[in-house]
Amino acid sequence: MKSNLKIIIAGFLLLTLIPMYGYSMKVTFFLGKSTLTRNGKTINLKVGDNVSSGDIIKTTKNAVVELQYDDTSKITIKGDTIVQIGNKHVKDSGDVAVISGQVTGKFVKLKKGEHKLGTPTTICAVRGTEFTMGVSKGGDSRVELTEGKLDVRNSYGKIELNEGSSADIDLTDKPEEGDIEGDFEEWRSGKDEFLEDDIENQADKYQTHIENFGERSEADAKSLVEINELTKKAATKDDLTSAGDLIVRAESDNEDNMLMNEASKNSVEILKEDYGSKNKAIKDKFQSIAERCNAVQQQQLKNQQAIQKVKEEYKKAYDNIMKKFKDDKINIFKNLEEYKKNNPMKKDETKEEIK
Repeated sequence: MKSNLKIIIAGFLLLTLIPMYGYSMKVTFFLGKSTLTRNGKTINLKVGDNVSSGDIIKTTKNAVVELQYDDTSKITIKGDTIVQIGNKHVKDSGDVAVISGQVTGKFVKLKKGEHKLGTPTTICAVRGTEFTMGVSKGGDSRVELTEGKLDVRNSYGKIELNEGSSADIDLTDKPEEGDIEGDFEEWRSGKDEFLEDDIENQADKYQTHIENFGERSEADAKSLVEINELTKKAATKDDLTSAGDLIVRAESDNEDNMLMNEASKNSVEILKEDYGSKNKAIKDKFQSIAERCNAVQQQQLKNQQAIQKVKEEYKKAYDNIMKKFKDDKINIFKNLEEYKKNNPMKKDETKEEIK
């Protein structure tokens, strides 16, 4: 009985962990001119505007936009910055991707789950933190942590930043921890100036970067088939725990990769416009990379659909275990009644037997 009850509790907890919860955001302050692009249509931002998955916000030089989540966490978008809100392919996605420029974040401590901020090269997992994130025109990233802790991860590695430290994340490289020194404007200006003479090398890095996403997505597709089979066979608490952990991790990883891949595509499109007019070979190369981003995204969307099907299998397995427990409980009481009929005893003896 106790063992069956543990299965029910474990299954219920895993089912509540699997959904990814989104957070709505709205504009609470702005200075200067900023625009929001949604489904190809561009408007000027104003206080009170709600932002949703797929929206792209662009600030002009010296402009500032403040976005507030419904849990009072805030993101401040600095001047000359482009960000994308969430992913239109992920329901209720409230993650933010910085395409280029600089943002600061101040997040309240969450009871469950995490906020995510991404760039073309990294994901920052936030539970209660104050930090600054910058992205160069070429897609390289820098994060500086002023309060709390921050998980910084990508396809190549992961680190946990502590208060007063920073991380540099270049294309095709793992996060590298360092001290906070200099300022973002100097870092970004230096990266952007170097890009003028290094655009071909950066295009090569982007090509490698996107191919890595492609390989990971194809590997994830195979892994999801195995997770699905494991979930179908789940029959015990340990089976449910193992399957649930794998499903949660697979969904989180796929959403991370979708966020970085889409940020990379937006960055590549900007580079194609900025440098393609002067160099046709570079324009063609970035166009090819953008098309590869689209192909990778299609595989990621298929993986997302596969994850939803695995969730359905998980619910079936959970329901089967619940039914088995219910049947066991019914049989226990039925057998007890039969026993009492066939073995008459005094009332107090019956109680003692039940104990």
